Amino acid sequence: MQLFIPSVITIVIAAVLAFLVIPRTGALILASVSLLALIAVGFHHYNMFYSEYMLSTWQNGIGENAPFFVLGFALLFIIGSLLFMFQGGEGAKGAVNTVQQALAAPLETLSESMENVVNAKPSNANGIAAGLVNQGANAVNAAKNLFAAATAALPGLNVVAPKPSNANAAAKPPNAAKQSPVIPGLGFRASEV
Repeated sequence: MQLFIPSVITIVIAAVLAFLVIPRTGALILASVSLLALIAVGFHHYNMFYSEYMLSTWQNGIGENAPFFVLGFALLFIIGSLLFMFQGGEGAKGAVNTVQQALAAPLETLSESMENVVNAKPSNANGIAAGLVNQGANAVNAAKNLFAAATAALPGLNVVAPKPSNANAAAKPPNAAKQSPVIPGLGFRASEV
């Protein structure tokens, strides 16, 4: 009986408030009373469970929601990268062109130097060495053609490999006064290579 009568009185008072008093009050008064009740309940709850709050850490609440944070950030980064790649400006296309030019430059240099070696060889050179040089030049040309086909397969990218500068060749003094010795077995001078 001790718990029954107070609970019945509480229910009757709540019903009178809900059906008679609250419908006649204004919106501002209801919002103010609700805010005060929420603050009072929060203060009471914090005082009642103060020791539990002191033992817990703030990371525990975030740990429960960590998968949603990770997925949200991953989706934001994916959407951002897609917008960056397909926005129509330079963006990632310019970066891809730069990388492809950097990859094409050593092939161009190697190809031109192999062609220079093949063109500079004297007519009495050993046939085996000439064949090796020709095979090397053919391998470099095949690699260049493969690279050109691979870059042509990427739509919308205009890759033009930069030509190597001949600034070093122009800066060297001519060696016309010096004659290099004849290479034994090949029959031509080292300066002719």
